[in-house]
Amino acid sequence: MERTLTVLWKHSGDQAEPCLFCTDTRKSFTGLLEELLPAFREEGIELVFEDETVSPGKGMKVNAVELNGISLSLLLSRAAEGEEYCHASKCMPIQNLVRQIPGPDGILCGEAPEILFRKAILIALEGDIIEKSLDDR
Repeated sequence: MERTLTVLWKHSGDQAEPCLFCTDTRKSFTGLLEELLPAFREEGIELVFEDETVSPGKGMKVNAVELNGISLSLLLSRAAEGEEYCHASKCMPIQNLVRQIPGPDGILCGEAPEILFRKAILIALEGDIIEKSLDDR
């Protein structure tokens, strides 16, 4: 397990923080990270937050996050894989656990349940998603 969680936020220059929210608790992603700091310290995990201003391509604003070099959207997809499984014959699985929605000033914002953000962080700390992605090919 990694001992550093490096969060890289690539964004257009006019944004104050990543436009990522927990659909169920309405916490921002940065708020969730702040809430997890005591647990990180207890486990000896260092949080490094980097932000990189990029010029928007084709007029679209940029709002992308990577955890330990892995796209948060890929991590959230991995975290959601087991969430849509249903045992009941008449059950309708939850649709769109992870969504991209238009936010302020044309920024695409990400939304997912808090548990998926937490799982994504754990997957990034485990560091084996790249090997699993290669196995899926």
